[in-house]
Amino acid sequence: MLVAEIRRIAGRRGSYWSALLIGLGAVVLMAIIRIYQDGDAGGTEFLDAMGPISLVATLMAVLVGALAGSYDTAQGTMRYLVMTGVPRRRLYATRVLGTALATIICCAPAIVVGIVAAYALRHNSFNDPTASSVLGAIWAYLVNPVVYALVSVGVGSLLRSNGAAIGVSLGFALGGGVITGLVNAYVSESLSGYLLTAAAPIVADLDRHAEIPLAAAFAALVAWVTVFVCAGLWRTLNDEY
Repeated sequence: MLVAEIRRIAGRRGSYWSALLIGLGAVVLMAIIRIYQDGDAGGTEFLDAMGPISLVATLMAVLVGALAGSYDTAQGTMRYLVMTGVPRRRLYATRVLGTALATIICCAPAIVVGIVAAYALRHNSFNDPTASSVLGAIWAYLVNPVVYALVSVGVGSLLRSNGAAIGVSLGFALGGGVITGLVNAYVSESLSGYLLTAAAPIVADLDRHAEIPLAAAFAALVAWVTVFVCAGLWRTLNDEY
């Protein structure tokens, strides 16, 4: 079932292949710009930029996740999946896990190109990437796309409409940053660190001067993802198809 789910997600070529190619293109463009400006990619400096450039992959992962959550219901095929006798919890768990794995697969080409560029374009041994910096770059690149893909699955399953799921999910991804900034400026810097759009970069180690500890940010991020995923599960278990 899991392999079939990943194939179904990848089979929506318009969203999935666009996400893969646009994410890959952003990394390639970053490499070209750094070569043009600096004459090199700076080894570890290039890997440090992998996290911020994942914003492009994050926005595309929102589309992939939203469609994964809402597509079957919107197209009227969910009733046939339920009629197979497979428990709804298993169907939903497969969808969530399949979306996470499909997102990782979608990000893999951009990550590979980024790592290869970091090694190929370095200019001295001082900037040679280490194993820890490579693993850190992979983690930093993947956290936000996977998190927002899972959030979008929950939103899509809850709303059941492709358009509404995409719109609301993008709203959380883009508008959440504005809300976080307002909370940070006018309420509390520490409190803003517990919001989704602040906790995810902290966990990805993009914000090294965060106001809250890494463990607290990780717990907040897990809590946010759990809320959205459980909301989608509730709708899946209680809806009539």
